[in-house]
Amino acid sequence: MRLRLISAMFSSSPSQVLTSRVGSALNIKLNRPSQLNALNLPMIAELNQILDQANSASCIILSGEGGKAFCAGGDIKTLYFAKTQPSEQNPPSALKQFFFDEYKLDYRLATLKPVLVALMDGIVMGGGVGMSIHAPVRIATEKSVFAMPEAKLGLFTDVGGGYFLSRLPHRLGYYLGLSGFRLKGADLVHAGLADFYVQSSELQNLISKIGTVQSQNLNDVKNIVKQFQPNQIPEFTIKQQLQNIEPGYSGESLEQLFKNLQNHQNQKFGQDNLKILKEQCPLSLRIIFEQIKRGQKLDLRENLKMDYRIVRRIMQGTDFFEGVKQVLVDKNHVPTWQFKDALTIPQSEVDKYFAVLENEEELDI
Repeated sequence: MRLRLISAMFSSSPSQVLTSRVGSALNIKLNRPSQLNALNLPMIAELNQILDQANSASCIILSGEGGKAFCAGGDIKTLYFAKTQPSEQNPPSALKQFFFDEYKLDYRLATLKPVLVALMDGIVMGGGVGMSIHAPVRIATEKSVFAMPEAKLGLFTDVGGGYFLSRLPHRLGYYLGLSGFRLKGADLVHAGLADFYVQSSELQNLISKIGTVQSQNLNDVKNIVKQFQPNQIPEFTIKQQLQNIEPGYSGESLEQLFKNLQNHQNQKFGQDNLKILKEQCPLSLRIIFEQIKRGQKLDLRENLKMDYRIVRRIMQGTDFFEGVKQVLVDKNHVPTWQFKDALTIPQSEVDKYFAVLENEEELDI
């Protein structure tokens, strides 16, 4: 198999994306294994350059190098330093450009002519979710670890979270988005976040077989993947918790959701989850709840445009930088948030994050 490296944004930098042809398919690997394939601007630029030349492929297979992660999210530490220690290589403008380019890439991947096959092998979080969750063929393995932990960082469940989280059954979207709970392996299929479950040891054989598909035919690809899925996949590890999650995370407002947990018939579940939510960024909780609620009525394009409006306001605030500092940089895990209590934040304050951008460019997708 001939390996071709696509040049990075800077010629002196190693390629952050690897490509190879497998029959009529194009195999793309994210190549920052030491950073768990965290997404950054050079990687986005390389991916766009590759996709510019990929329309003739029957399929595009997207995966991560290193065996540990598909993509653990956006490289948000770099964004933190763009704000706190800006440099010529990492200017403050990156705070705008990264999310603008990221969401455009997510939409491009979701609407490709070639069939996109996302191998969600290893850690799939944040920005990694955005590149995989909207694919028509999403494959989980026993190594898959899915989470949207943004509320702990003063961010929100972006990359179209309002679209896919709002469409999960049993209020799972609210549960995953607000608590940051991690799903593993076949759980992704049971939850509706992946379409197939394949053992990671079978992925290379699967890739070779997908390369035999000659046309951009989704059903042909799905029929091949089905051949590699076991007759019986592991059971849903939180199946018994669904009866607790659905009533606990229901409600038309975050206040009602908190009351549901406070008065939950399973007192331990209710109190445990209240404790988790009270450890999250209060403003993030309000934004995420509102985002999922609004997102159910919007298509993917409208959700991503909404996400960009939200993130631009967040980048102008303090919570995100405080969260990254305390959780990822200093690792003290004792952030001082803008608001102390999610339930005391005025709805008018939350609504500001969803308003149309007046003094800058909207996301054009």
